[in-house]
Amino acid sequence: MYTQKIGYLEFRYGADAKRQTANVGDSIQSIAVRRLLRRLAVDDANIVGIDRDSLKQYAGPPVKLIMNGCFNERCFPLPPQITPVFFGFNAESESVITKNKPLFKQHQPIGCRDNATKSLFDKHGIAAFVTGCATLTFDKRDQTAATALPVIAFGAGSGVLQQKLLENVPKPLLENARLVYQREPVGEIPLSDDSVAKMDALAQSYLDVYTKASVVVTPLLHVASPCVAMGIPVVLARRDWDDRFTAIDRLLPLYTPTEFSSIDWQVRPLDIEPLKSAMFNVARHLLDDRKPADDDLATLSKCYAARPVLQPPKASKRHWRLRSLFGKR
Repeated sequence: MYTQKIGYLEFRYGADAKRQTANVGDSIQSIAVRRLLRRLAVDDANIVGIDRDSLKQYAGPPVKLIMNGCFNERCFPLPPQITPVFFGFNAESESVITKNKPLFKQHQPIGCRDNATKSLFDKHGIAAFVTGCATLTFDKRDQTAATALPVIAFGAGSGVLQQKLLENVPKPLLENARLVYQREPVGEIPLSDDSVAKMDALAQSYLDVYTKASVVVTPLLHVASPCVAMGIPVVLARRDWDDRFTAIDRLLPLYTPTEFSSIDWQVRPLDIEPLKSAMFNVARHLLDDRKPADDDLATLSKCYAARPVLQPPKASKRHWRLRSLFGKR
């Protein structure tokens, strides 16, 4: 049982005064870390939310903070009250690492959300490994609802829904699909406590929708990742490749426009329970200021150090080889 304060990240967007929408995926990350902490026997009274975009200004009591998510230079330096627990850490730029080397050296090995971030730490001589995103630790759903329908979930920016993708979606799937836009208009920046609570409730409502889906089609990391964890078939298709996906692309195919016409629509759920177990164990060790166990690190490495599931064969870039890490799909 933990008696000290353990923190998870909230997202209030105070660093972006012109922002007009909140990303529901950020709130899904918050929910995932809270559930992870409860499973690690952290009492609710000791779980506290801390705003990512004002980390430097934190002046509360001492706290161990789970550093899951994307971090930029504005998040550093951390105040002395915050002890970072690097689990699912993503560096927005290399300068995040170069400008904070002493911090990372002190807390190595660093648990990274993706291989791209791990590679940056490797480059600068800082021990690191890939944990994946904390949203991969969601519990597996009990069963598929008898009335399950497909869901197409999308967002803004690089997470937009591609017309070319829609042209390749099987007609029955498209006609029956529920559309989810995982962005929400906001009337205030930074978000107030009430607004953060509303975003959490909205995120939970979307998770409830995904839990009952027969298949989820999405370009979004924080739709694909929790759905894979919950045992929901996922088609991950987006307009471009992105370094942020260099962990989940080891678990399932990441289709880009040149592959949309060859998507396997008979997708099956993945069984990632061994990976989840290793993630839980690693999180527990990091929270206890202990080095993760070698067997758990080996499990993570087996999953995430592999090459992406979709491989361009030498003969053609139009056809891809599918490789499963966890048996049949």
